[in-house]
Amino acid sequence: MKAKLIALALAGAVSTPLLAQSNVTIYGVADAYFGYGKYDDNKFTGVNSGGLSGSRLGFKGSEDLGNGLKALFTLEYALNLDQNDGVGTSGTSGSARQQFVGLQGGFGFIGLGRQYAPGYFVNKYDTTGGSNALSPQIQLAKAAGATIDAGSGSRFNNSINYKSPSFGGLSVNAIYGFNETNQDEDRRSNDRLGIGLDYAGGPLAVGLTYQQIEGGDATRPDDQKEWMLGAAYDFGVAKVLGSYQQVKDALGNEGNTDKIYQIGAAVPVGAGNVHVAWGKLDADAGSDHDVKSWVLAYTYSLSKRTTLYTGYLHNDNESETRQTNLASNRIDGVTVRGEDSDNFVVGVRHTF
Repeated sequence: MKAKLIALALAGAVSTPLLAQSNVTIYGVADAYFGYGKYDDNKFTGVNSGGLSGSRLGFKGSEDLGNGLKALFTLEYALNLDQNDGVGTSGTSGSARQQFVGLQGGFGFIGLGRQYAPGYFVNKYDTTGGSNALSPQIQLAKAAGATIDAGSGSRFNNSINYKSPSFGGLSVNAIYGFNETNQDEDRRSNDRLGIGLDYAGGPLAVGLTYQQIEGGDATRPDDQKEWMLGAAYDFGVAKVLGSYQQVKDALGNEGNTDKIYQIGAAVPVGAGNVHVAWGKLDADAGSDHDVKSWVLAYTYSLSKRTTLYTGYLHNDNESETRQTNLASNRIDGVTVRGEDSDNFVVGVRHTF
């Protein structure tokens, strides 16, 4: 019933007055894969949505207001291709990935709503492009409780976002998200902020990202502070990508500063690419909290919009960690730690 109501609402959003604007675009991603995962005695076999990219349906448009000024909007919602509804890669089917309105001009862009923070765009330094099923960086960011990854942690509600024009390849992206709850002592508790500096010139791309969640209440006593430095260089015969990330005082991990390293390469092979990457979570709590992750994958372009993909992801957990990806880490209600996780996927992504 919920899915039907959402569909009706979206249909209403593009009724006759909107369709009269020739610059309104309907776009999306349909991505599904077969997966096999193993963690200790637990195994997963099935079909999931959003292996290479989160499945979604979106509407975006603009209106020319004159003198170089435009009004912009985006409405983008998660889809689960493998089931009618429920929790999937991007959250509950029909939940908002982005929904905002803003103005763009010579000054850059400023928007209001639920928007991507700078940490979402670190996928440009990930050999798999931020694949939920195949990215070591995403696996390690989850294990560390980080928000800097191409996932829901880098989507800020109730936010004001500013993006600058490019100055010789250098651009700035800044965002502030309000928690919007009544607080007797600290109005800013659980507010979020982020800033990103990016440079792109020829074969080189470099980015520095900082994100913070304000502490100050019983749930989150300390500020969670994160930063990442990423780089990519395209040599033609191969594109090399890597990043270094720190996460301080993550929820449930207060008092520690964890470090994440990842490096990889994408090598063109015919109409496809071989992707290989390795990463490590270096936990401040001790080596028994470390995680190592690596991937070997292949993507093949059937067309500009349709991609076949397959890959194998391995998580090497130390005795106090339990990063798994596809297979559950709970057996008979008891949390199992210290076992390796093996994950194999094969899928297809179509963009429109």
